[in-house]
Amino acid sequence: MHRLVTRQEKAHDDGIWSVSWAAKSNLIVTGGVDEKVKVWDAEDLKLKSTLGEHALAVTSVATSPDGKFAASSSMDGLINVYDLSTGQRSISIPAGTVETWTIAYSPDGSMIATGTHSGSVSLWSLKDSKKAGTFKTGGDFTLGVAFSPDGSLLAGSTHNGIVSIFDKDGKIVHKLSGHMGPIRSMAFSPDSQHILTGCDDKHLRHFELKGGQEIASLSGHRSWILDVAYCPDGKTCATSSADKKIKLWDLLAKEPIHTIEAHKDQVWGVDFDVTGNKIVSVSDDAAIQISEIIAKNA
Repeated sequence: MHRLVTRQEKAHDDGIWSVSWAAKSNLIVTGGVDEKVKVWDAEDLKLKSTLGEHALAVTSVATSPDGKFAASSSMDGLINVYDLSTGQRSISIPAGTVETWTIAYSPDGSMIATGTHSGSVSLWSLKDSKKAGTFKTGGDFTLGVAFSPDGSLLAGSTHNGIVSIFDKDGKIVHKLSGHMGPIRSMAFSPDSQHILTGCDDKHLRHFELKGGQEIASLSGHRSWILDVAYCPDGKTCATSSADKKIKLWDLLAKEPIHTIEAHKDQVWGVDFDVTGNKIVSVSDDAAIQISEIIAKNA
């Protein structure tokens, strides 16, 4: 069971492709096809600032672990970093055309990882704005990147269904298989022992990382899974899909436990607040919604 907390219609002038809930500052950051990055107060979804530094659609946003900064990637090939307290751009890195499809912060906030059209994961230092490394997934277009919370692992997922897990030195420690299609999103568990992968094949897969074995393959969506978010409790997760729905999953019971129908078009992004009791979602319908989970098994 859930209830609507607040909703912002026409939050962007076009579809919204990415969202990140900055837990420590209680701000929500969104990126849209309208080339804008926007910052919202998570209490009431009032607009705090509009960051319009891109020339093409914003494909991904991420917030720093301390909640003070946001990073965005765009089809224009720029990585921009913004100070959330001032709304000003602090760093701009010209990474190259389609070299920044997706973006993630390292747990210590010193690095950014981006997924590239060539199938690699690029690491960028925020100290000097220079490339610090390139990890090759073996795939053909890196759609998803994610750091483990303990900082020991970096994952990249590709258009042709490959998930490569790298250690700090860029060595592949696991290659996860099973999906039949593009893998658009991944999420590590809070304890860094598991990873979830969401795919165009409509399946959510759950892997343990000690041996790289699959725990479960979960189905319930009727179209592509576009985003995956682990709940802070480590026991549940949320997925968003092109079927216009958000689903909550019990990872121990290996089943869907609740469906939220919040949008009129495909739901590109979903994220939890720090308590795990609220979910923010964004969609091609240009709306943002915050939902409170009243009971996860209803």
